[in-house]
Amino acid sequence: MGRRYAGYSNATNTASTTVPMFTVTGAATVRLRIYDLIASSDASPADASGKFALRRISSNCTTSTTVTANALDPADPAAIAVYTTAWSGNPTITANSDLLQFAHNLRATFRWVAAPNGELVVPATAGAGLALMAVVTNTASNYAWTTHWEE
Repeated sequence: MGRRYAGYSNATNTASTTVPMFTVTGAATVRLRIYDLIASSDASPADASGKFALRRISSNCTTSTTVTANALDPADPAAIAVYTTAWSGNPTITANSDLLQFAHNLRATFRWVAAPNGELVVPATAGAGLALMAVVTNTASNYAWTTHWEE
């Protein structure tokens, strides 16, 4: 079993084909596997909704905001994967690469947990990763994300 980590972030769901809500990028030395994703909101309850997709990226470009991942086992070293929420140049999104799509209403919490061996895998390639995109939104709202992965 690999080492497991968590990343947390907040973002406003403005539908964009180029700007993700967050990205998780691996490295040439490790394949990462996303196995748990939680979407919720700390905004005032409202009937706002959106449709989101985890898409592959081939380059994360230059990050301007990186979230320090937390090891789920405190004996593990720092994560190799990088969890980012802002970029000075947008990541390169791979066309037609949705691995997971889901709709979410602001009044509810959404959680996706991979079935055994059903994790979303990022290859051990420099710059490869996954980006969470707001595909459709009816009202821009603040969302909170929790992502768990294994390296």
